[in-house]
Amino acid sequence: MGVVGIAVLAAGTITTIAAPVSLDDLAEDIANRARLGMEARVVYDDNILRLDGDQPVAPDRSKDDVRTTLSAVVDVAQRVSRQRLFLRGAAGYDFYRENRFLKRERIDATGGVDWQVGTRCDGEASFRYGRGQTDLSDLGAPVRNTRESRTLTLDGGCTLRAGVHPEIGYRRRVIDNSAAVRLRSDLQAERVSAGIAVNRGGRLGLALALSSEALDFPNRSLADGRPDATRVRSATGRVTARGAALIASGVLGYVAADSRNAGARDFSGLVGGASLAWTPVPRLRLRASAGRDVDTSGDVAAGYYLADRGELVGRYGIGRAVDFELAGRIERRRFRAVDLASAGARSFDRTAEARAALGWSPVERFRIGLEAVHARRTTDALYGTYRSTRGMLVLGLAF
Repeated sequence: MGVVGIAVLAAGTITTIAAPVSLDDLAEDIANRARLGMEARVVYDDNILRLDGDQPVAPDRSKDDVRTTLSAVVDVAQRVSRQRLFLRGAAGYDFYRENRFLKRERIDATGGVDWQVGTRCDGEASFRYGRGQTDLSDLGAPVRNTRESRTLTLDGGCTLRAGVHPEIGYRRRVIDNSAAVRLRSDLQAERVSAGIAVNRGGRLGLALALSSEALDFPNRSLADGRPDATRVRSATGRVTARGAALIASGVLGYVAADSRNAGARDFSGLVGGASLAWTPVPRLRLRASAGRDVDTSGDVAAGYYLADRGELVGRYGIGRAVDFELAGRIERRRFRAVDLASAGARSFDRTAEARAALGWSPVERFRIGLEAVHARRTTDALYGTYRSTRGMLVLGLAF
């Protein structure tokens, strides 16, 4: 990531302040690449409707189902002089064998430019677009809902003496839902941030940042007729240490979230976390992360939530063509400024997930993947407590 983006990351309270460093951060970044391909995913889920054990299934629906997704995949980056243009993502369509009301396009793509002016000033301008069926566990009812998201991100700064890098950032995010029962969760959010980062020879990075984000829910009216809204302000610090085989990161900050809803419980307190990515031997990569942050959603009927998360991931390469991954994740969310008039209103949920995946590339441009996931969620909402086990087969072809 470099110095650029460290300050914005530290200020990114709403984008997971304790975001873990990636296993792929230890791999070499390829400035110029062109990876185009097709992908087919076949998923069997024994509880695709996200129903609790004693909830009845409607006559025209099935609790278990097979979903087939066909997608075009792109990962392109090209350096033009000092600028680096990029586009990465996938666009496809979901087909369901039984619950055909869920079939929908599935799109998630990001494009933009890593820009540079002279030898000292750089940043990023990007746009991300997503569209697809919302996971039913967050909807409050097993209904058809197209969730469309659009995110514009701008950030940049200039390096001064001794590696000091002041930086400013701006982000605008819009989430729209198609189902009538979800319109009250539509979101319009704007965040501004400013910070200063210090990079010591690429090995040690320090960052301090301030941010302010306005979360507006245009279709959720309060008793006085005004639309519901929440303001989130944060002051955070981040330290990142990099070695040949190790990346460690820690964040500590203070967040204040104030809702326009007079009956809502506001939050002010410490957030933060730590993450570690380690490659003890070339074939083995390990990652651990834990943290607390404040986040929001265009799915669950609340102004924001306090999230406690933890994750462990291990990936091992078996020979040159096979890799195996085991992962576990837990998350607890406590919702504030809950919209009691919306379907699926909840004060908390707890999720635990275990995953095993096996990937095989018999030839350079073809990949086969197998994955098994078991997930459990508990919530006080009328809908959303469930257990699910799913298996997935992935076939990928690159051109």
